[in-house]
Amino acid sequence: MKTGLILLFQFLVLFAHAQIKISGVVQSESGNPLSGVNIFIQGTYDGTTSDSLGYFIFRTETTGEQTLIASCVGFETYAQQLNLFSTISDLKITLIEEISELDEVIINAGTFEASDKKKSVVLRPLDVALTAGANGDIFGAFGKLPGSQTVGEEGRLFVRGGESYETKTFMDGMLVNTPYYSKMPDLPTRGRFSPILFNGSVFSTGGYSAEYGQALSSIVALNTVALEPETKSSISVLSVGLQGSHAKRWETTSLSISGEYLNTALTNKMFKQNVEWLKVPVIVGSSMLFRQKTSETGMIKSFASFNYDTSSLLYDNFEQSVLQEVTMGNKNLYSNTTYNEMLNDDWMIQTGIAVNIDRENMDIDSDNINTSRNSSQIKVTLSNYSIKDVSTTFGTEALIYKYDQDINMNGDFNLTFSNNLFAGFAESEWKVKKNLALKAGLRTEYNSLNNELNVVPRLSAAVKTGKNSQLSAAYGKFFQNPNDDYLKFTDELAPEISTHSILTWQCKKDSRTLRIEAYNKNYSDLVKFDEEFSTEPGNYNNTGSGYSRGIDVFWRDQKQFGKADYWISYSWIDSKRNYRDYPTQVTPHYVSRHNLSVVYKQYFTKINSFISGSYTFASGRPFDNPNTPAFMADKTKTYNDLSLGFTHIFYLFDTQTVAHVIANNVLGFNNVFGYNYAQTPDNNGFYQSQPVVPGQKRLIVFLLSFQL
Repeated sequence: MKTGLILLFQFLVLFAHAQIKISGVVQSESGNPLSGVNIFIQGTYDGTTSDSLGYFIFRTETTGEQTLIASCVGFETYAQQLNLFSTISDLKITLIEEISELDEVIINAGTFEASDKKKSVVLRPLDVALTAGANGDIFGAFGKLPGSQTVGEEGRLFVRGGESYETKTFMDGMLVNTPYYSKMPDLPTRGRFSPILFNGSVFSTGGYSAEYGQALSSIVALNTVALEPETKSSISVLSVGLQGSHAKRWETTSLSISGEYLNTALTNKMFKQNVEWLKVPVIVGSSMLFRQKTSETGMIKSFASFNYDTSSLLYDNFEQSVLQEVTMGNKNLYSNTTYNEMLNDDWMIQTGIAVNIDRENMDIDSDNINTSRNSSQIKVTLSNYSIKDVSTTFGTEALIYKYDQDINMNGDFNLTFSNNLFAGFAESEWKVKKNLALKAGLRTEYNSLNNELNVVPRLSAAVKTGKNSQLSAAYGKFFQNPNDDYLKFTDELAPEISTHSILTWQCKKDSRTLRIEAYNKNYSDLVKFDEEFSTEPGNYNNTGSGYSRGIDVFWRDQKQFGKADYWISYSWIDSKRNYRDYPTQVTPHYVSRHNLSVVYKQYFTKINSFISGSYTFASGRPFDNPNTPAFMADKTKTYNDLSLGFTHIFYLFDTQTVAHVIANNVLGFNNVFGYNYAQTPDNNGFYQSQPVVPGQKRLIVFLLSFQL
């Protein structure tokens, strides 16, 4: 046995020496790393795919004069002659974007896409991960795009005059019912998922496909990565905790697992807090991705994540003039499995099942609120391509939702409701000519909660206006059930309704993009009530209404300053609503008329480093001052934030290492998100107020990641 082990060891050593290692990085002309690029030795099966930082490494037994190929959709194929006699490292491959990128018209009204595959790319996944001020949060990065509102005390996406619950999140086409961590009063939350899980994402600010329903204002569609390119492990040490992952690749299968422990105790001590923490925020989480290639065109994807977060603080309830001990605990499980396959040349099937279980416990002094949200979804979609220049997609889905809340507060109360939603959709896109495309869709939904069947249309079109420009338009009607906070009191509410009309002009040339979009949204059947938190069903009705209209501008330049990349987004909005307990139609508290974001990134090839920066501006938001007669007539001061990031990639003891640091609000702007007012006036008849401010003025986070 011992001799056999020695011989085996010698064989492995000889085999390892017989293989030649090839490694390097792939980048665009502007110096930005490209992920998902296929790199291989021509005429062999030896190769790999570049990772999220553009790096690649593989081994080959082939020797002598060989040709290295690098290919990626949207770029010209790259070829380089190599002499394979020994290890080749630090290869730098630069891919050139295809000139014909906009030769074919693409319907894109209301949609921003981050992908390494589609030609209509505006942002790539690496942009999401490295955007300064986004803190590695997908929703934070989309918050830097036009159409988004800056609502600093929330951390969720508010889009074009809509509340955060009006934006829905989907992963591989399946609904994620609770995409955010739990939230403390007056403090922001963030998304549960890391951007490195996805190779593409779509942020639609309106006019989206008939495939998606129950979203009044916006959708975020996330597409997870396919097979892992190689077996690898990583460990990350942060100033707020630890993260680790391991990925195993077989020929047609891959499995990756990850875990994290986050604790803000250190950063809370380093930076002055505007919050009196009794127990600092702690997050424990894990995720799993399984991929099985079933054929040349088929793939099974399974994803599961579990996380637990907890925190406790002393909350200054200024309205009631009391200090309250608030403790929050949340457990969340999300899982989905999808199967995609080309059945033949004309038909493709996409199926999926998803489960989301969320348990939240909140203690307010001696009072307790336990909330349970359970959702499950089944979906089947078929696409047909048998007619030239026409693609048709139709499908059906079932969504089962159960809400249950137990309240121990001056008595015991149980609030619960269930809803079963069944939907069907069909949509066809016709490429009439190379410069003209039309799309029409229809969606039907049945809600068991209100026993209603709704049918809504979706229409869009695009026409080229020049060699590098096009004009797109979209129209649609959208239904969404009212928020859980209303349905738990009454099941007699009808769905809320919005109609979207969008006109988009886009020009893309030489790595520069200019996009101008005008939109108009009308809301009807919004929920109104006389008294918030009333348990009387008659307190709630669907008589609310509103509108949002505006202009969004997006400019991106990846060429002007060499290896630098920057974009500027600006949004002007006019939005008013008469809903909730509003006495008249006014601009809601979360809407800023002007929003501006400037994002800058630069990659320094010689030192393998990124620098990034972002500046965000938002005009004052309205708030209601009880000391003045007009409702929602006062405004906060303007919001300003300058954030910086630095990333350095190097090798430490032959281990690829990434050092990353982000700094938010480096200039220390004193931002105010709104005001809380006392419920009763003082002796002079004046209602005292307290500003709602960030949890800390500045924040710096350090990360050191080792690729093992």
